[in-house]
Amino acid sequence: DVLKPIGFGYFDVKGIMEFCKNHIIEGIRRENESFLKKERVGKKLSEKLIQENIDIMFPSRYGTAVLLVAECLAEFSKKGVFVIEDYEAGAEMKITEFIFTDSVLDELLEELHKMLDPDHDAYTSWFEEDTRQQWIAHMKMVCDSIEGLKGGDGRG
Repeated sequence: DVLKPIGFGYFDVKGIMEFCKNHIIEGIRRENESFLKKERVGKKLSEKLIQENIDIMFPSRYGTAVLLVAECLAEFSKKGVFVIEDYEAGAEMKITEFIFTDSVLDELLEELHKMLDPDHDAYTSWFEEDTRQQWIAHMKMVCDSIEGLKGGDGRG
């Protein structure tokens, strides 16, 4: 949705992260509003419960979105291009320009490092130790790729 209006011309990392934040919060809000409306919970209590659920659910969902953005950046840093399959249009879109700042990369890295904490949901979601170790290796590769982009001109 974010890349279609610009014709897949570039990948604005900060803009996409902001879109993800807002999309996740609005999604949690919609999920809760329909449930609370059905349960006939008052408006003031509904807002309180919705905010509590946002506080609980947002970190995990945002972490997943950050990982996806980070993987896009990692692929771009390795290949110089990021390819998106638009299945609806039956087309392949190639993005050759990423826009980012070191502070945006730091935000990505901070979120990724949180996920590597043994108490984080993403870390504990792996049932088998060898699949967890593969995931950790993947996460470290993604972090290294992003770290390698720091100090550049912010446009790839």
